Amino acid sequence: MYEFREALLSDIDDVVTIRMKMLFELGKLETEDGTRKLRSLTRDFFIRKFQTGEFKVFCAVTDETIIATTGIQFLDRPPLYENPHGIEAYIMNVYTEPDYRGKGVASKLLDTVINYAKERKAGRILLHAIGKDKRIYEKKGFTSTTDEMQLILTY
Repeated sequence: MYEFREALLSDIDDVVTIRMKMLFELGKLETEDGTRKLRSLTRDFFIRKFQTGEFKVFCAVTDETIIATTGIQFLDRPPLYENPHGIEAYIMNVYTEPDYRGKGVASKLLDTVINYAKERKAGRILLHAIGKDKRIYEKKGFTSTTDEMQLILTY
């Protein structure tokens, strides 16, 4: 069936390819492969963050092929009553290959990454639901908030 595990450094090229596919589906890239520069920068990011442990990718694998991924990163904040450890997790890059959608793969992958956040004592998990369907996150207990703003810096 499916194996759910942390992605390894040896999986980097597959993880990058899946991210490019996700960005293409979201309309952020003109081609599914992305540009050579973006692929290279993404690959370098994942290598650096995998090596330091600052960013983890979990994946679903079948027949030795990665079919779904999600990433998680942690942020330490000052403690609050509702989050006494001050640890927040941010889930991103949730993507399942089209042939495997609707089969519970993303749901199980989310369970895996949520449990990882719990093990790390995260008091809150954040994500941006980008795309067509938020129900998968709502079924896991995520709720929408309206208190976030952003500033995009250009260089």
